[in-house]
Amino acid sequence: MSEMKIRFYPVGNGDSSLIENEDGRHLLIDYNCPAEAKDDGDERINLEDELDERLKDKDLDVLMITHSHEDHYGGFSDYYWLEHTQKYQGDDRRKFTELWVPDAMIWETGANGEGKILRSEARYRLLDKRSGIKIFGESDSLKEYIEDSGKARYEDVKHLIFRPGDVINHFSGFELFIHSPHSWKTEDDENKNNKCIVVRADFRIDNLSVAKVIFGSDAESDAWSNIYSSSENNGNLDRLEFDVFKISHHCSHTALNKDEKGDLNTDPIENVKKLFEDQGQNKCKLIASCKKIPSKDKRNEPGPPHFQAAEYYRELVGDKGGDFEVTMEQPMGANSRNPVIVEITRFGPRLVLLAAGASLGAGKVTKKPERFG
Repeated sequence: MSEMKIRFYPVGNGDSSLIENEDGRHLLIDYNCPAEAKDDGDERINLEDELDERLKDKDLDVLMITHSHEDHYGGFSDYYWLEHTQKYQGDDRRKFTELWVPDAMIWETGANGEGKILRSEARYRLLDKRSGIKIFGESDSLKEYIEDSGKARYEDVKHLIFRPGDVINHFSGFELFIHSPHSWKTEDDENKNNKCIVVRADFRIDNLSVAKVIFGSDAESDAWSNIYSSSENNGNLDRLEFDVFKISHHCSHTALNKDEKGDLNTDPIENVKKLFEDQGQNKCKLIASCKKIPSKDKRNEPGPPHFQAAEYYRELVGDKGGDFEVTMEQPMGANSRNPVIVEITRFGPRLVLLAAGASLGAGKVTKKPERFG
């Protein structure tokens, strides 16, 4: 039986996190590997090489793309074996069993480049194959698109569609609680960050809860406020408790307060403040998937990341005795920055930071003490 781990990869201002469960299955949340990341001297990880090393000759079990921004699927068509056309098939490509996407990725128009290819793959799996996909969100626009497609009726594929409040529990060792997208709030919202998938993974060992991990994608403060209100109204606030939080939108102030960055510190809007300060557990860990945090004297640069947001997170973990880690601030490994690794143990989540010069497969690591309990 494998040790459960989460790897938060250094992909610049982008996202990619790999969950490995206890029976060796893998769920990749977002994928960002543009061509430049494979160049010598680029400090971002080459995800193609990393996944080849982790998966060997196995298929990736699940690829989740949380929303339609290229920093969450960059290089997608260069690496993966796609079912909708032979153009992206070949022995050198990585297959994935299931694709998970938000419902807007099916019905929205105007996608180009990688986004158009990804959308075509999602539509093929939903309407033609009717398997190998999960859709998160159930908007009227999705229903209309399916019915108008001429390929399927909504009733034919509704078993592939999941909603906030649903639980996906077919993984050994953890389950996923879906927090968003809330279709009733996001259907007319042009901001793709507010249409993203947000989930909490609940890890269990010997049937005991040992770690609660929120993956925040690029959700902004309005989306978080909606998530908090919905959870409160439905008696699910406990589903927002967290030991680890992959914070939203590359440490942008917009995840805390979209309108006010602040001078030295971002003051979150009310529901976001309650989310972090009331639901964050003692010794919680916050992970920012982003470039290096700017210094205080450069705090007015456009970003993200934003110095002011980072200051709020640093103060939060200081109060709770936790940790704040930035993916692109990790020591250099053999060819890139090292990932932030969280091991799931029976004593809770343990932060593992590779030492400078260590390869990803090496045993040379620096481990922070277990922070649970």
